[in-house]
Amino acid sequence: MDSILEEQTEPDMQQPKQQVAPPEAQDGTQRVLRKSSWAAGKQRIRVSRPIFTQYNFDARYQFTEPQSGNGIPGGQETGLSWGGENSGDSGLGARLRRQLHNLRCSGDCALSNAFRLLPCLAIMRAYRPRSDLLPDLAAGLTVGIMNIPQGMAYALLAGLPPVCGLYLGCVPLLVYFLFGTSRQVSMGTFAIASLMLAESVSRLAGGAGRPPVPELLDILGPPPAMYGPDDANETTSAMGNPLVGEAKAWYRTQVALSVSLLAGVLQILLGLMRFGFITLYLSTPLVSGFTTGAALHVLSSQVPAIFGIKVPRRESHFELAVFYVDVARRLGETNPVSVLVSALSLGLLLLFRLFLSDRLRRCCRFPVPVELLLVVGATAISHLASLEANYGLRTVGVIPSGISAPRLPSVRLWPALFQDAALLAVVMYVCTYSVCKIYAEKNNYQLDANQELFAYGLVNILGPVFGCYFSAGSLSRSQVQAELGGRTQLASLVSATLMLFVLLFLGPMFSQLPNAVLACIIVVALKGLLMQFTDAKRLYRISKFDFSIWMVCFVSVVALNVTYGLMIGFAYSLLTVVCRTQSPRVSILGRLPLTDIYQDYRYYQCAVQVPGVVVFRFDGALYFASVENFRRKLAKLTGFDPKLSRGEDESLHHIVLDCSGVNYVDSVGARFLQSLAAEYKLAGVCILFACCPHQFRRMLERSDFPDRSACVYISVHDAVVGALADYPEVRRWVISDVRSRNNSVVEPGASAVVTGIHSAADSSADALRGETVTGVQRFVRAGDEEALSLIRNNGTM
Repeated sequence: MDSILEEQTEPDMQQPKQQVAPPEAQDGTQRVLRKSSWAAGKQRIRVSRPIFTQYNFDARYQFTEPQSGNGIPGGQETGLSWGGENSGDSGLGARLRRQLHNLRCSGDCALSNAFRLLPCLAIMRAYRPRSDLLPDLAAGLTVGIMNIPQGMAYALLAGLPPVCGLYLGCVPLLVYFLFGTSRQVSMGTFAIASLMLAESVSRLAGGAGRPPVPELLDILGPPPAMYGPDDANETTSAMGNPLVGEAKAWYRTQVALSVSLLAGVLQILLGLMRFGFITLYLSTPLVSGFTTGAALHVLSSQVPAIFGIKVPRRESHFELAVFYVDVARRLGETNPVSVLVSALSLGLLLLFRLFLSDRLRRCCRFPVPVELLLVVGATAISHLASLEANYGLRTVGVIPSGISAPRLPSVRLWPALFQDAALLAVVMYVCTYSVCKIYAEKNNYQLDANQELFAYGLVNILGPVFGCYFSAGSLSRSQVQAELGGRTQLASLVSATLMLFVLLFLGPMFSQLPNAVLACIIVVALKGLLMQFTDAKRLYRISKFDFSIWMVCFVSVVALNVTYGLMIGFAYSLLTVVCRTQSPRVSILGRLPLTDIYQDYRYYQCAVQVPGVVVFRFDGALYFASVENFRRKLAKLTGFDPKLSRGEDESLHHIVLDCSGVNYVDSVGARFLQSLAAEYKLAGVCILFACCPHQFRRMLERSDFPDRSACVYISVHDAVVGALADYPEVRRWVISDVRSRNNSVVEPGASAVVTGIHSAADSSADALRGETVTGVQRFVRAGDEEALSLIRNNGTM
C-alpha cells in the first residue's frame, strides 16, 4: 500500500505552471511530477511511495556499511585504511608498511605542517600593510600603555613584586605571536590567574608574618646574596600580606614561577593529547558563575590596600567570611590618607568610565589612557609630598631596571604544586579560549583549540624562564585591541616593544606609586566580570538547569574559595548532565489531519492518536541508568502496563517507538528492549520501531533482536500504516485522509505516481471518509466521547 507525503509552498514563492518528468528510479518505478495551479493561496505536491520497513528500505537502496570508522567509505577523509573487510592484505606487516608510506612528507605537506605549527606564517603571509599596519600600531601602543598599571597591580594581587607584572608584558606576547591562532587576544596578566596563583604562593611561601614552610627552605636553600636574610624592611602587597624583606619576596617569586612552569608543561601535554575537547565540559554558565565569584574575591583582596591596613591571609574553608571578620576588627587602624587617595582614584576612574569615555571616543580615535595618566599623576604627587615618609602611605617600592636573566625555576617544588598547577592550566585555558572565540566569531576566522592549548603551554614554559608568572588572555585589553581595529598579533609585538622600553628605562620612576591607586585600578577593571550577575537572570528565564549551575558555582566560590568552588561547580555541572540523560523528555505523538506528520498532541490540539496505535517518543540516551525510567513512563503515558494486563484490553494492539531522539543505546538498553518487546507481546501488544539511527539498528543486530527486519520502519507513518495491516478499515481511512483533498486516488498495486492536488476535497473523498468513520469507531476506547466527536464531525484521527 502506498503512503502520501504533501508539501505546501507559500504564495510569494509562486512559480509558473509546469510539468517535469524525472528519469526512472533504480527500482523501475515511474515518477511523474506535476505542479498544479494555485488553490486557496497554496500549492501542494502529493508524493506516493511504498510502505518501507528498515530492512526493505536498505535492500532497495543498497545500504552499505562504511569501511572506516570516520564514516567515509575507504577512509577517504584521512587516506588511511586499517585493514577492514575490503582493505586487501590485512596482515600486520602490510598495515605497518602502509602507515609508514603515509607518513612520508612531501614539500607541500611540510609547508602545511609549518603553517599549522606556526600560524603566524599564514597570518603574515596574507598581511596587507596599507590597511592593517596603522590599526595594529594604534592597538599595540594603547594596549602596551594599559599593560603598565595593570601589570604592576595584578602582580601585587598575586603577592609578587610589581616588576613581575611588567615582565608579563614582553615575553608572553612574543611567544604567542609565533604560535597562537587568535588575532585579537592580549596575553599577559589576568585577575583570576593572579588570584589563583596567590593561594599557592601564600600556602607555601607564607604571609602576614608567617615564614615559608620548611620544605620550601630545604628545596630552594638560602636566597641569593643580593637578598640579605637580615633585611628587616617590610613591604605589603595589595592582598594585605606582609613580605618580610626581599628574601621573602624572592621565595614567593620562586613558588609562582615553579607553579607557572608546571602549568605550562601540563598544557603542552594536554595539547599533544588533543585535549582541547575539555572546553565542552566547562559550560558557559559554569565559567560565568566561577569568574563572577572569583571577581568578588579579587575585589575583596583590594580592601586592605584601599583602607591602608594589614589583614592576615588565613587558611580556611570559608575564606571570604573569615577575611571580612578580620577586616572589621582592623578598621580602627585605617590610614586616612590611603582612604582619601582611594576615593579620589575611584571617583576619577568611574567618572571617566561611566560618563566621559563615550564622549571622548567620538572626538578622539584613540582611547585616552586614563589609568596611565592616573599612575603618573599619583606617582608625582606621592614623590613631591613624601606621602610614604610623612603619612605612612604604602607604595610599590623599588622596581629594578632591565629584564630578568634566563633562569629555570625549581622543578623540585612540582609535587607540592601539582593540584594548583592542574587547576590553573585547565581553568585559564577555558577562560582564554572563551575570549579568543568571541573575537574569532566577530572577525570570521577559525581557531584551533588544540593549537591554542599548545601555544598557551609554550607561553607559560618560556615565560617563567624570564621571570614571568602565569600568563592568560585579558578580556579588557583584548576588547580595547579589537575596538581599535587590531587586525593581527603584530599589535602584540608593538606592545611588547613598548614594555621592553619601560623595563629598560622607566621602571624605577614608579617606585613611589601608592598601592591604593593600583587597588582602585583593579576594582574598576572588574566591572565587566561583576556585570555577569545579569547572566543569572537571563539563564533563569531560559533554562533552570543552567541557572542552577551558575548559582551553585557562584555560591561555592564565594562561600568557600576559588579552588573548592570550581570543583564543586564542575561536579554539579556533570551531575545535571547525568540527571538530564537519566530522565529525558518523553511524549505521545498524534497525527496531524490531512498529513503524515506526527507531533506531540499536548502542543498541537488538532493532533489525534490513531485508534489502537500509540506513538511514544523518547528523547535521550537509552542506557543502564535510563531504562527503568523508560519503562515507567511508557506504562504511565500509554495507560497500559504489561505486568497488569494479559490481553484483556483490545483497544491497544501496537506501540510505535519513535527512536529519532535516541542518540545512544548500550548493551543494557538493547537487552532491555528485547525483554520489553517480549512482555508487551505476551500482553497482546506489538512494539514497532521507527526513525532508528544507524547506531541504534547496529545495536539491535548485535544483540540478536528477534524479528528486527519486520518491526523496524523507516518513518513513524510507515510504522503506523504497517501496524494497521490487520485493520483494513482504519488503514484505508488513514491513507485516504492524507489524500482527502485530491481528486485522484492511487489504487493498490499501481505504479507510484506523483499527481497534482486540487483546491479542495471533492464528494468522492467525503464519501470515502464517511464510510471509514463507522469502521474506526470500534477501535476507540469506550467512553472517549471527545475522540468519537472528532470522528463524526471531522473524520480525522
